[in-house]
Amino acid sequence: MLLLSSSLYAQLPEEIQWKHLQKNYAADSTKLELSLNNKLLQGKYKIPLDNNSFALYNIKKGLISGEAFWYTNNGNLECKLNYKNGVRNGLKENYDSDGATWLREEYKDGKKDGTSEMYNSGKISSKTDYKKGKKDGLSISYSNGQVMTQTSYKEDKRNGLSSTFFNGVIATENNYLNDVQDGLGTMYAMGKKNMDAIFKNGQRHGVAHMYKPDGIVLFESYFLLGAKVSKEEYEKYLKN
Repeated sequence: MLLLSSSLYAQLPEEIQWKHLQKNYAADSTKLELSLNNKLLQGKYKIPLDNNSFALYNIKKGLISGEAFWYTNNGNLECKLNYKNGVRNGLKENYDSDGATWLREEYKDGKKDGTSEMYNSGKISSKTDYKKGKKDGLSISYSNGQVMTQTSYKEDKRNGLSSTFFNGVIATENNYLNDVQDGLGTMYAMGKKNMDAIFKNGQRHGVAHMYKPDGIVLFESYFLLGAKVSKEEYEKYLKN
């Protein structure tokens, strides 16, 4: 367990109740300025929080700076994070009651920026890329070390391929555009392609196939903007 023992706070810091502090937040809430009786805080502080938990902050001219620590009511470290001029910057880690990391996040200018990871019993359970506070890149979930889902994001919206897996074997593949299914969608049975369809703006639009286990097409279906049509109607649409 990670207990209260930091050379940074070797000397007992001044203690101030959180509720007594004056708090000045930036418009986007990423920056916080702390004062007491209209005087900016300066120094090292122990700030009691709810349920007898507390935080240790190094504060310069009212702004939290450097490493900060959050502790449970029994003195176990539950979170370590970094600030620059009152704004979260750098690594943030959360710990369980045994001292193991269960959450690791990167911040830049008060927003998630980089890879965030969650853990369960020491094993990774999810990993997501962020840019300026939004999902941007891959988001992956795991079960017992195996990938369960993998999705591509751009500015917090699904864009590109999204896949699901069962016991490490591909189960579905779908494409997205601005968080709406668009393009080829494929389902698999025991790793073999079972069916596929083309989507446009979230609706089936094009030819859909059902496959035999050996990969041979069993039959085809035709769709126009979500409505099932005959082959003749579909071919007529293509000619127009």
